Order: sequence, then C-alpha cells, then structure tokens
Amino acid sequence: MFLFFQCLRKRGFFFALTGTLLASHALGQVADGNIVGSVFDPSGAAVPNAKVDAQNVASGVRSSAKSDGTGAYRFNNLLVGNYTITVSVSGFATTALKQVPVELSRTTTVNVKLEIGTVETTVEVTDLRALIDSTTAQISNFYPSRLAADLPAAANPTGGYLNLSLLGAGVASSGGVGAGTGPAVGGQRPRNNNFNVEGTDNNRKDITGPLVTLPNDSVSETTVLQNQFNAEFGHSSGGQFNVVIRRGGNDFHGTIYEYRRTATSTHSIRLSSVRV
Repeated sequence: MFLFFQCLRKRGFFFALTGTLLASHALGQVADGNIVGSVFDPSGAAVPNAKVDAQNVASGVRSSAKSDGTGAYRFNNLLVGNYTITVSVSGFATTALKQVPVELSRTTTVNVKLEIGTVETTVEVTDLRALIDSTTAQISNFYPSRLAADLPAAANPTGGYLNLSLLGAGVASSGGVGAGTGPAVGGQRPRNNNFNVEGTDNNRKDITGPLVTLPNDSVSETTVLQNQFNAEFGHSSGGQFNVVIRRGGNDFHGTIYEYRRTATSTHSIRLSSVRV
C-alpha cells in the first residue's frame, strides 16, 4: 500500500516521462527522405570541404552541408518533394542540379562532378539520370499522388490508395480469410502490417488495419517497405505503409477533379497544380 501511494504522489513525474518517451518514438518514425552523395573533380578525385545546398523547390527552404575528407555529404530528414542541389568550392564552377526528387522513406544518391572554373560560373544540370537508393538492401515500392488519383486499383473504397501496393512484387490480396485488413506483404498476414501517417502511428488495436482512412486526393506519397527496414518499424514484421499528405508551397495552387464510378466503369478527369 505504501508503494502504491508513493507512485500516486509521483504521478506527475510518471506522466512527464511517458510523454517524453512517446514524443521520442513519434520523432523516430519516417516521414521524409534523405540525400547522400560525393563530390568529385574532373579526374574523379574527391573534393573535400565543398559547400552543398539543398533547396526545396516548392517552399524555398534551404539546407546546407559540407563534403568531408572523402568528398561525401549527406542531408537527413528532408521533406519529400523536388530539390535543387548546388555545389560550390574555390577553383571550380558552381554546379546546380535541378529537380532532384526526395521520396518518402528513401535515400537518394546524388554524386556531383565539378568542372574547372570560377565560382561566378554556374553549370546547371536539368536532365538527371535515374537516381537510386544504393545505401540499403531494403525492398520498397513508391507511389506518388498521381497514381492514387488515376489508377483503378485505388478506386476501391476498401483500402483506397493502400491498394496501390498490390502493383508491387511480393504483395498480394489476403483473399478475405479474416487474417486482418489490408494486403499480404512478403508472405506475412495482413495483421502484421504497420501503418503510419506523417510519422504518426495509424494502427487499429482491435481488428488491425489503418485507424484513419485518408482521401486519395490528400495523399502526397505512399511508400511500402517489405524487408530490411530500420529498427524504428520493429513492432511489425509485415509491410510498412508510410504516407505523407500534400503540402503547400510559395505559389498559390490547387486541384480540380471529377470522379465518377459506376458498376461497369470508372471515369476520372483531373487537372492538377492549377496556379493563379
């Protein structure tokens, strides 16, 4: 009894500690992406101490870093979207890479080769080759907002945009056998899936599946991780469904769309990014 009352007297400390732990857990969930790469000179040698800027095209927010002794640089926890990567260092022309995508739960590798010149000279690269995640063996499928709006797989009201995962290898319908809601990922039962929205836990505790269903048009990106994912997803062995919602930018924009579904067909007309 004495211990019980002692616990009650210290309940303020307990709640404060619990809130801190929950906040730390929420910050650990993935709601963004990373960019890594190396800076080289024309001969292929590493360029240390180069200034590297990553600027979000939509919001204008800029992050800065410097290459280390091996020429490597890294940006962690960047909001999803397109970025301009600018590299400058004395003795070389400034190089700007346009429309570099940062995708949800992925690390994009962007290596930069500088040209000899002055800092006042700028080399712009607008046609990038396919960028891949070469930092992990993680199997993931990425679905942008356009797919959620246009593909019939996302038109099913049961699951909506989550049904896009059925387009990926290793993902199948559960067959309605009562083993939870959602698809079966990597041979796991649907009850083993994990659902996050903006890094926040979105799992039902009774029959499994997502707690909150988002409209397809509100979804910016969806990523499904199948294996080799980080320990932050450790409480579920199945698919990791990570979603971020659409954000604003410095330009006024919106979306106009018409959606009609009948027993025989699905009709969709969509006009995105209307700017004024």
